[in-house]
Amino acid sequence: MRFPLSCALALVAISMAGAGCVPEPEPKKAAPTPADTCGVDITSLSGSSWVHLKPQAQGPDKPNPMARIRFDDAAGTMKARYTAGSLGDVYDYSCTITGKLATCIEDDLHAEAWCKAWAATHDGVCDPAALAAATGMPQAELDKVATAVNDELKKLKPAERELQKKADNNPNNKIRGKFLVALDKGKCQVTIQDKYMTMVDGRVNEYENVLGTAKFEKAKEEFIYEACKDVDSAWAPGAEDTHVTVQPAGTIKFSAIVQPKPKADPSCTYSADVYKDWVKSQSDVAATEDAKFGPRWDVQVPLAESGKHAVYFDRYKTCGDKKEKIGLTCAVVRID
Repeated sequence: MRFPLSCALALVAISMAGAGCVPEPEPKKAAPTPADTCGVDITSLSGSSWVHLKPQAQGPDKPNPMARIRFDDAAGTMKARYTAGSLGDVYDYSCTITGKLATCIEDDLHAEAWCKAWAATHDGVCDPAALAAATGMPQAELDKVATAVNDELKKLKPAERELQKKADNNPNNKIRGKFLVALDKGKCQVTIQDKYMTMVDGRVNEYENVLGTAKFEKAKEEFIYEACKDVDSAWAPGAEDTHVTVQPAGTIKFSAIVQPKPKADPSCTYSADVYKDWVKSQSDVAATEDAKFGPRWDVQVPLAESGKHAVYFDRYKTCGDKKEKIGLTCAVVRID
């Protein structure tokens, strides 16, 4: 316990032996700053990956990698790759930051879809200048598609034109993706407000998309962020080598090929990396020669949880010392 200097003097002075002195309280220690376990803030999300936390009827939220986001930097602009809950698609976004909120808008303008939405309530004609004024999009991008859209719509029969109007002037006509991001550093989570943009009666509208407002946690695994468009070259073979979409839990056989069938070349070999639910599970799996298909991969993948699962084959061809990528093929099954 510390005492003021005046009291210290009084204590040694015989004439003031009876004087009372109040001890000075110890200064309060500052509370320790909590450790930053997240390592990012809203301005430094680039390089991080996040996975949707799906609410459960009972128990804690569960990671749902079908919906995942990766942020990257491109010459000072924050970019995002977002799956929006799709089994095989990945969409590119550009993000701007205002305060503690990031706004990410899909890079693809979907100019043709905007043109058709405008035409649906403007006598079947897409006017690029008027549409640019209504949406804020560059007119030059709309000019590129307007002539083709107008020619297509002009050829429609009356009944077809009515169907076009209903389809394109519709709140459910999802034209362009958009989402907002807020970061909770304490929990190391981001909250995403998943939206889509469309046009109704000539006005731009925004509606809640598949996930709505959802929480994402920082990913612990390295996920693939590449779209899979080839769904015809991979399958889970059953009887007669046909694809069996519904499977019991357990170890399931998946196969993949290259289409069209490549010409036989003994100097070339084929390999593939296999991804189970978007995480690499097997590397450099060698193909075997199949009399019908040519190079073919057959792998065993354990799947236990009920619901949909995706298995990707990232295929490569190596001739001599040259290895070239063939691309992804994927198969989806549901575990009952």
